[in-house]
Amino acid sequence: MKLFSFILSALLILAPFQSLQAAPTKLDGIAAIVDSQPILDSDIQARFNVVKSRIPGGEMTANIHRQILNQLIDETLEANYAVSVGMQASSSTVDKAIMSVAQRMNTDINGLKQVLAKQGINYSRYRDQIEKEILINNIKKEIIKKRITISDQEISDYLSSDTSLSKDKDEVHLRHLLIRSSQPSEAKAKIEAIAKKIHSESDFIDEAIANSDGQFAIEGGDLGWRPLNQLPPLFVRALGDSQSGSLVGPIQSNAGFHLLWLIDKRSPSTTIQQQTKARHILVRPNEIRDMKQTKALAENIYQQLKKGADFGDLARKYSEDQGSTLQGGELGWVSPKTMVPEFEQVMDKTAIGDFSQPFQTQFGWHIVEVEGRRKADISEKVQRAKAEQALIAQKKDVVLSNWLAELKADAFIDIKD
Repeated sequence: MKLFSFILSALLILAPFQSLQAAPTKLDGIAAIVDSQPILDSDIQARFNVVKSRIPGGEMTANIHRQILNQLIDETLEANYAVSVGMQASSSTVDKAIMSVAQRMNTDINGLKQVLAKQGINYSRYRDQIEKEILINNIKKEIIKKRITISDQEISDYLSSDTSLSKDKDEVHLRHLLIRSSQPSEAKAKIEAIAKKIHSESDFIDEAIANSDGQFAIEGGDLGWRPLNQLPPLFVRALGDSQSGSLVGPIQSNAGFHLLWLIDKRSPSTTIQQQTKARHILVRPNEIRDMKQTKALAENIYQQLKKGADFGDLARKYSEDQGSTLQGGELGWVSPKTMVPEFEQVMDKTAIGDFSQPFQTQFGWHIVEVEGRRKADISEKVQRAKAEQALIAQKKDVVLSNWLAELKADAFIDIKD
């Protein structure tokens, strides 16, 4: 639920209880104004409550407050830009996103509304926040699409390089610290001073929270596990043969100066990839059909299949997966880890030529039919497609970082004391 990891509390306004005899206290305040839009103190507190478990130390320090405020400013700028270029999130898209949250909580839309009401969150404001998150993710995809072009020559060079598909299984767990400045000499001096203070991972976490301009600064710069061939080449070269628990850098890029902390690295054993040809029927709960009724519909479809009904005909009639309904539920050849785990587990256990009983995922209730299995396609076309994806991944962080810097340069941002 990463996309909506902070949604359930992000709109909650916290206020201390006060008796009738108590002196008046400020219930809320303005932390910043971004292009005439206020960011409230309560917005910062609500975000902190959600990410608290991921913050080293788990306390609202001055540095954590600053990082959360910066995060909220960035999101406001990104959402405003999406609206300014005419981007919208349709009601059906927002509905599906909300239903996904409800299903992850093992409830339906009415149950989610009850949860929100108990936390004092207005449902219409909740929908607005969901819409904002969808806009931000969609506009980022558009920026990446417009600003990153991969040539055939780049793909050919990549396939013949040391960081090609032969290393697509190698992964590293990194922490990242970024210092950006319009004056490179100042940024370089600052990051060199920071590097001298770092003797352990704990030191790195403290310095990232206090100083980093990176996206994950609030979490101590934790990037998680990343495929080696999807990191910027300058990071890969700098990492070299570094051992776990070592500081790497400073590294200079167009975005600024970087420090990395190598937490760990791994090379999962490679196995022959097996692909499955499958089709499915998906039914989702909605405003007029709750989870129980949706399950009953899936059971009814399953009984029709057992009596000999054609899978494709039923998929075209009932399935609510827009991408496959018109094709009779066809998903084509499915590679490992491209479906959610619950779907993949059922698919892998289903025999060729057979169909599963109804089962639930975050998207709704499914019935899957397995039509065949084969070894992974390792043709040149597939390799080049994977290479293109890796090259885009290498460049997207820098592209999005530069785009956000442009938005900040053109915006009115007033941070209050």
